[in-house]
Amino acid sequence: MMMRELHFGADFAEMPRLAAWVEAEAPGFGMTERQLYAIQLCLEEVVANLVMHGRPAAGHGISVTVRIEAAPLRVTVEDDAIPFDLVDSAPAAPAPSLEAAEAGGLGLGLVNAFSTSRAYRSEDGRNRLVLAFA
Repeated sequence: MMMRELHFGADFAEMPRLAAWVEAEAPGFGMTERQLYAIQLCLEEVVANLVMHGRPAAGHGISVTVRIEAAPLRVTVEDDAIPFDLVDSAPAAPAPSLEAAEAGGLGLGLVNAFSTSRAYRSEDGRNRLVLAFA
């Protein structure tokens, strides 16, 4: 089974590096343009939430590992932040009108819409989110 990993700190400065890495790895996994877009979008949402809302479980910064695996195409995000199970969390309700809409809060709905399945567990101080893409 083919697998690639990237390790980085939870920081907005790492977002371009993460996006470039996924794009560089995509051909080796035979990703379609749709799958690449879905993976990029989901990773951006998950990692941005770690940067904005994640708090380290210990007194240091959050470390993140992203792994892409083939057959089936899966992306795993592991971190050492305080546990947060986005699989069991309800996405934000859509605003009743454009005027009432506020920025943010829609990332979970996007992750649910663009991945085909999601699994989460927290174990030994690490959170592990696995997203599958058809």
